[in-house]
Amino acid sequence: MNRITALAATLALTAGSLALATPTQAAPAKARTYKVTAKASTEVAVAKEDVVKIRGRVKPKAAGEKVVLQQRVGNKKKWKSTDKAKVKRNGSYVLKDKPTTPGAREYRVLKPGSRGIKKGYSKTMPVEVYKWEKLVYRPSGPRVNVEPAGVLIGAEYYGQSLATTIAGTPSSVEYTLGRKCTDLRATYALTDSAATGSSGAVTVSADGAVLATHSLSVGTVVADEVLDVSDVFRLKVDLSTTATPAAVAAVATPEVLCTR
Repeated sequence: MNRITALAATLALTAGSLALATPTQAAPAKARTYKVTAKASTEVAVAKEDVVKIRGRVKPKAAGEKVVLQQRVGNKKKWKSTDKAKVKRNGSYVLKDKPTTPGAREYRVLKPGSRGIKKGYSKTMPVEVYKWEKLVYRPSGPRVNVEPAGVLIGAEYYGQSLATTIAGTPSSVEYTLGRKCTDLRATYALTDSAATGSSGAVTVSADGAVLATHSLSVGTVVADEVLDVSDVFRLKVDLSTTATPAAVAAVATPEVLCTR
């Protein structure tokens, strides 16, 4: 072996030894993230009546630290914080929200970062919120001999009602619900202005199918009847009264339970 070949071999052996002697660099430890579980108490709620409760757990437990309830309504992209609570010793928590407006919304729970652990979010939880609203506040469709009015029934005043205008003449009114409502709540009666011995009738229909019909006379009150109007597009109310003795028939303070 000549000197050049021997030198090359020596350099190669030296480089290999140095490579083996170089300590291996350990990969940096990955920062932990809080794991948050959450479950809503309901998927459907009534505005100003129901309270939505969110229960879950945080890992690591983070006892005494706070979690934050966030929500977004409709098509909004921004999340809004609406409640906060402390994590219990076992890692559990309870958050609450009482919605005041109708519409679809999503909830999620945030555990802020702390003690070197990154913040974590729960899964999103959809909740559909409905709200009772006065039927007369909605735009009406065809309306014949019926007008919005305040009426007296049994000496009790009912505002935002519907009343017939011409005794003895068929009367009707229609409203488009657009399949966004679930219930209709109303009282049906002749008003206190009806003459003794007069009578009338009311029929409530949904997309051509009769939901309810009632015969009316002085002193007869169908109070706070609730009808299922789920998936109803068009609602119609037909009213009739005798001309002699004259009467006024009323749908007193009708309300519908609707989402947006």
